[in-house]
Amino acid sequence: MADDSACVVGEGNTCGVEVKLERDLGMWEVLMIGLGPTLGSTIFLLVGFGIEIAGPGLVLVLVMNFIVVIFTAVTFAELSSAFPDTGGGYLWVKEGLPQPFGFLAGWMSWFGHCIVTSFYVLGFGKGIFWILDPAGTIYPNSDIIIKALAVVVCIVFIYINYRGTKETGRSGIYITLVLLAIIVVFIIAGLYYISQGLGSGNVGDVVSNPAPNGSASIFIAMGFTFIIYEGFEIIAQCGEECKDPLKNVPRATWLCILISTFIFILVAAVCVGVLDWNLIGTGVDPLTGQSLIGGEDVVAEVAGLTLPGGMILIGVGVILGTLAAVNSTLFSSSRVSFAMGRDEALPKSFGKLHKKTHTPHVAIIMSGVIIIVMTLILPIEEIAASASIMFLMLFFLVNFSVISLRIKRPDIKRHYLMPYFPLIPIVGIISLFILAASLWEEFQTAWFIAIAWISVGLVTYYFYGGKKEIESISKDEVEKKGFVETLIERPEDKKYKILVPVVRENQKPLVEFAALVGRVEDADINVATVIELPPGTPLSSMKFKDTAPYIKLVEKLKKGSERELVKSRGTVMISHAASTSIKNTIKEENVNLLILGWKGIGGEGRILGTTIDKLIQGAECDTVVMKTTGLGKSINKILVVSTPEWHSSYATGYAILIAKRDESEITIFSASQTDENLAKEKEYAKQLSELCHTHDIPHEVKVIKADSIENAIIAESNNYDLVVLGAGQEWEHPAFAFGNLQDNLAKNIKKPILMVRKIKKN
Repeated sequence: MADDSACVVGEGNTCGVEVKLERDLGMWEVLMIGLGPTLGSTIFLLVGFGIEIAGPGLVLVLVMNFIVVIFTAVTFAELSSAFPDTGGGYLWVKEGLPQPFGFLAGWMSWFGHCIVTSFYVLGFGKGIFWILDPAGTIYPNSDIIIKALAVVVCIVFIYINYRGTKETGRSGIYITLVLLAIIVVFIIAGLYYISQGLGSGNVGDVVSNPAPNGSASIFIAMGFTFIIYEGFEIIAQCGEECKDPLKNVPRATWLCILISTFIFILVAAVCVGVLDWNLIGTGVDPLTGQSLIGGEDVVAEVAGLTLPGGMILIGVGVILGTLAAVNSTLFSSSRVSFAMGRDEALPKSFGKLHKKTHTPHVAIIMSGVIIIVMTLILPIEEIAASASIMFLMLFFLVNFSVISLRIKRPDIKRHYLMPYFPLIPIVGIISLFILAASLWEEFQTAWFIAIAWISVGLVTYYFYGGKKEIESISKDEVEKKGFVETLIERPEDKKYKILVPVVRENQKPLVEFAALVGRVEDADINVATVIELPPGTPLSSMKFKDTAPYIKLVEKLKKGSERELVKSRGTVMISHAASTSIKNTIKEENVNLLILGWKGIGGEGRILGTTIDKLIQGAECDTVVMKTTGLGKSINKILVVSTPEWHSSYATGYAILIAKRDESEITIFSASQTDENLAKEKEYAKQLSELCHTHDIPHEVKVIKADSIENAIIAESNNYDLVVLGAGQEWEHPAFAFGNLQDNLAKNIKKPILMVRKIKKN
């Protein structure tokens, strides 16, 4: 199992270049990605089916399911703390068990995510009907229209994923919070309704009559509702992009299970208390002759009784739930098949990226085809049962793999080690098998689909995948030559750290300036570049040959530090957002100074540029921006723009470093519009002059009165090789990078510029 970083050693450089995947999802974002599907279509559609099977015993079902899932959750926690790479169950089973089990785990995970997506898109169709036709009288053939709507929304999301449109954890948080609010309103309204003695149900049946349909119904309902825990398999898929995954993935897993179970129990109790469970099912009530309430309509029906416009509210919730869930599950399904294609367990085309969109287009389209077919041919309850069977069997194999990996890979550090090993995974294996087998009595069609899918998988494996996958192992080993899969050997820990992001070969002056500062501060210098991939492209899709040009760029620019006899290290970060990666590095490595290059071009709606604006305004460290266009090999004349309110003393310090190196002359220049301010400018310029004098730098002071300070500085700048200026007090305002005047000067001065912003850290 490879680490998420690698070191490429360059000639004469012991530090080399580190290549790493840049993780940008926090624990709460990952949690919301896992909760989104559970709190959307699942909770609004599944509770009614569960009551139809087990009656008021659904609450007991959920409590028992929680106990059962704990055993698998412990397994997931240990495996994700040891192997945080993207892939989840597929990756762990492939690593822990002999073939064909690894292949089958991926095959089942792929189908499981596809078929559960069918469940979610059908929920979208139901949500539309609850909003437009809550009484169910306008559209008599609603099932056909619901499936048509489901297919349409599925096609839309296939296109979104194909194009690589970004679905961030942050937007998922907002949707999930709205869903939580809807569910809380539903629960409070339902409890109030029950407290008033209204409704035909009896919440006391949860305790007094927990198994009215027999004990077998409890196990059937447990297996059927196990789909609610699909969220923590999605969380496992996020390991590649989660910050500190060894800690955050297990934490998000536990929180997802606890929150899902608690909310489901409350919703189930409310439904049992408001609605007589005997009225739920298909056909008509033999006593009254009234049509029974379908399982998928129960929560909406309860909301309609307890809330004004309640059915519409639930419709909105289901639609929002679809938005939160479908992108996650479609993305997960295509990612699993993409990984299998990359391993050559599936045809190579599954593991290829589109030339323009850089998304795994074949994997996305094939996943979409499966989703649409399942949506059209199966009723919603069979889809839910099929999904549950797939995940039960996948978790079954994962529990076996945790036992195997303890034996095969004792060398891997496990940040979380389960207690009572191997008793816990053995209990998990037995309980999952019982739940999967119990579904045979009620959902034989779902089992036939599962058996057919596994059979097709075995044929695929033995006649295609097995041989190709074995061949691909040797190819992967060739690919990894040049990478040293160990922790990076970094220079001794230094207190002062400098980060220099680079994108072009002509940015060597940035590294040379960093070396000047680094020599004085005895700093650790990190020359970094970011490979920015489209949102839909897996970070791990980058191979050595893809990163080689970026490694060469960093290696070449790193040599700029040799001019000052200072060593530097290099990093190539693979990320979906360059600015986020750089800001994360600043925080994680406690960077003191960020040195950015600027081409000198702004744009409409931007200050200096899209990425550079985000970095300047979000970086919690000192920042230097250099426009190096036109900068010669030797700098003879430096203009330092002086004013008491600017960070001019820091700017002068950096100018002195350059002047010492190049034997330059410094001119301290200031302009004022009034005599009163002119005196202040002269006094401050005198202080900067003393700094130059202390370091034996030849210099002169120019303080003039001018109608336009901006025009005076621009006119003076034409006579110099480099202009140096500090930030003003306005830099903290989001509308400015360094200040109103400074930003205008940066855009209008034609000469190379060095701008300095200082942050005081506590």
